Amino acid sequence: MSTFRYKARSETGKSVSGSLEAQSREAVISHLEEMGYTPISVREETTRAKGGGDLFARFEKVKPKDLVMMTRQLHSLIKSGIPILTSLNILEKQCTSALLQKTLSQIQEKITGGASFSDALRQFPKVFSDLYVNTVLAGETGGALPEVLDRLASLLESEQATRKAVKSAVRYPMIAVVIMIAAFFILNIMVVPKFAAIYGQVGLELPLPTKLMMASSHIINHYYYVIIGVVVALIVGLSRFNKTKFGHYQLDKLKLKLPIFGPLFTKLAMFRFTKMLATLERSGVPILKIIEIISLTVGNDVIGEELLSLRDEVRDGKGLSNSIMKRPIFPPMVSNMLSVGEETGRLDEMAESIAYYYDEEIKYTVATLTDLIEPLLTIFIAGGVLLFALAIFLPMWDMIAVVRG
Repeated sequence: MSTFRYKARSETGKSVSGSLEAQSREAVISHLEEMGYTPISVREETTRAKGGGDLFARFEKVKPKDLVMMTRQLHSLIKSGIPILTSLNILEKQCTSALLQKTLSQIQEKITGGASFSDALRQFPKVFSDLYVNTVLAGETGGALPEVLDRLASLLESEQATRKAVKSAVRYPMIAVVIMIAAFFILNIMVVPKFAAIYGQVGLELPLPTKLMMASSHIINHYYYVIIGVVVALIVGLSRFNKTKFGHYQLDKLKLKLPIFGPLFTKLAMFRFTKMLATLERSGVPILKIIEIISLTVGNDVIGEELLSLRDEVRDGKGLSNSIMKRPIFPPMVSNMLSVGEETGRLDEMAESIAYYYDEEIKYTVATLTDLIEPLLTIFIAGGVLLFALAIFLPMWDMIAVVRG
């Protein structure tokens, strides 16, 4: 037997709530209906493990593949004519993710209470991103929710594949950098102090690389608490800075200017922009609403601000492609092809073609990412090894020369 919390409405419209013990949620609903109540929400009470259950729940996340699968299934159910609440109830029973199952149950409650599907999703930002919520909103607005869910699932799958590919491409460079940094600290903590004591007894004039290594060793061994404090302060400060509107904008601006990764971020933003444009245009959403939605979901505040700034120009009849053409942040190909789409009345098809092009470009860039990083990584590692070698062996050669002399 499990305990279920319920909310219901009596025949007179009075709201009632309480708890019941039953074998299942359906049994509670059936019992309430027999009593003449109309169930609003029925949720099983869960007992959290002591000593940190809440702490672990805070870090629990829904896996991207579970979200994609849920979206695909929801598209199929709604397309078959099944009401949204029934569809969500079916998905809740089938869900393998505990967090997603709980979220779907709460979404049903909010919809039953009068909220729209998109409004209910918006109240769970840890599960449903702005892209997800606003895309669903566009589907509701245009009366094409099943089609929009299908395209949304495809977009999520594409982005998931890109993230996996990027992680795979940078895994080796990241491991190499971590090993290099670990070697630096090990040498400074365990090796350099011993050599420093020997060199100090001999009284040799030490070369610059050795002086640098001895200075870094002294700082690490005697002021490690300062280093730890500075690192923690930087991480916390950067995290809080990123949560502010100004800070997030500046970091997004920096992303677009990074070597190697900057062009990749731009391509990702252009892919999302054109893919969403094609999806919403086909759903019959007005162009001004499309611009507003995409500005919130394009994934980069700088490009989002540019889109919002051109909305007034589009409202005045200047055209989307002409307004984009004036902004250097958008590649010329985007404005040129959208111009053709506007002139021929096939904006959605042209936007889809651009999205396909950038999807292929992203795949190629990610595939060659390791090749692009390797030269920089080789220089970094070679420079570090050379510095270590010179710092340790140069004084040794001087010592040998002194002994022979």
